[in-house]
Amino acid sequence: MKFKKWMAALLAGTLCMGMMAGCGFTPINAEEAAEETTAFAGELELILSQKDEYLSYLDQAAKASAEAHGCTLSSLDCGGDMDKQLEYVKAAAESEAGAILVVLADDTRAGEVIEAAGDKPVVFVNRIPQDESVLDETHVYVGSDEDMSGTYQGEALAAYFEKQGKDNVNYLLFKGTEGLIHTTKRSEGAIRALEAAGISANAAEEPVDCGYDRAKAMEQMTVMLANGLDMSEIDCIIANNDAMALGVIEALKQNNVDMSSIAIVSVDGTNAGLQAIRDGEMLATVHQDAVGQASGAVQAAINLAGSADLMEGISYEQDEDNSFVIWVPFEPVTADNVDDFN
Repeated sequence: MKFKKWMAALLAGTLCMGMMAGCGFTPINAEEAAEETTAFAGELELILSQKDEYLSYLDQAAKASAEAHGCTLSSLDCGGDMDKQLEYVKAAAESEAGAILVVLADDTRAGEVIEAAGDKPVVFVNRIPQDESVLDETHVYVGSDEDMSGTYQGEALAAYFEKQGKDNVNYLLFKGTEGLIHTTKRSEGAIRALEAAGISANAAEEPVDCGYDRAKAMEQMTVMLANGLDMSEIDCIIANNDAMALGVIEALKQNNVDMSSIAIVSVDGTNAGLQAIRDGEMLATVHQDAVGQASGAVQAAINLAGSADLMEGISYEQDEDNSFVIWVPFEPVTADNVDDFN
């Protein structure tokens, strides 16, 4: 995994000064960086669905990766507005950018992005188009397989409850943006994995759409408590990302709720999420490799812009059924291995 190790080293200087303060990376060797330089060294454009906690990190990682390859990468945040995102793509198509990277605001409208991009190659990153048939030689996806994210959450909960001898549990579900495929897969996958382990999972309240937002999750948890929700009857809380899980935890703390018997799981593996596991506030998260997704997407964009082979310099695996999909693995994180993700 030379490419992944190289990227980890590369991001030491850039990310440790910001969101990755305190990480254990070592600076990149200048000679090694020169060896990795590719033929294309022009401009790239990254258009984000929004700059939440995780995507802000991905944005930083993409810029660091592009810089190491001798490219420049600029980014725009469409604030969750798909129509605005299409306008940004059209503008990028008319710019000097050799390729456009896109985190979809609406994963059902990837075809419109491709149309707006014209002749420019497009690398979808982090959020896969719901219709994968739009992917081809110049329109590809780099990200993680969401079929696994919820599964890992459910498996962590199942192991926890099996130790307690429980086969019937009540849960609260805090969902990301309704309609996005990764929201659906994370939510359904966690429950499916619990039930596959022989544990009956019952929703104590209707799932809450919090848009992957920490403040919204905190607010919704506070409202539930104000409305008389008895947390002693809740066995676990499933959140589609770390930010929402942390919002829920903060609400529980502020309302003096005893969390010792409530298992909380999430997805992303952000620094704050990892710390919550170390502090015993969260049972598990699922590490979504922002550095891997960003560096893989930038390398794919460089390859497409320079007419190189798609997989040149990329060590991740292509999907067995769709070679235009490149998977960056999810990894489950619990107290047993949390220190491996510094």
